[in-house]
Amino acid sequence: MPMSARVLAIDPGERWVGFAISDAARRLALPLTTIDRRAESDEGVARIGQLLHPDGASLALIGVPLGPDGGEDAQATRFRRYGERVAAALQLPAVTVSERYSNAIDDLLVDARSGASVAKLRLRDRRRRRRARHAAAAAVILQHWLDRQSHDPAAVSAHHPARAEH
Repeated sequence: MPMSARVLAIDPGERWVGFAISDAARRLALPLTTIDRRAESDEGVARIGQLLHPDGASLALIGVPLGPDGGEDAQATRFRRYGERVAAALQLPAVTVSERYSNAIDDLLVDARSGASVAKLRLRDRRRRRRARHAAAAAVILQHWLDRQSHDPAAVSAHHPARAEH
């Protein structure tokens, strides 16, 4: 994969994994896709690689639910390890960042845009929304990281680098 200034964000969940990508200038985060973790295997990672082509990415951010002290519980460790496997398959270095509140922020944005309550949505629409929100949450995580980078380029060292445990 060619070197790029783009950053890929990975928001692992129990079932869905959301992906977002930055623009080449690293100013804007865009939702990319969501894959079903139960159904995906190498095919899901290959699909992400195809979506990144031809620009690729130079870094993967893995959003995990870190505690206030920056520590990981068992769920955060599982999510980080999953993100590391995806990043390794895409041959990208990985950095772990806190994803706390990203889903809640996305819910507020989606509700504000649509003007509809989740309870009023049809079942099919709720399922689509639940699936799509993971890509949007990945974009929230990535945008927060991009904003920090634009104000403090040294901030990347303040994040927890992903460990090499596989």
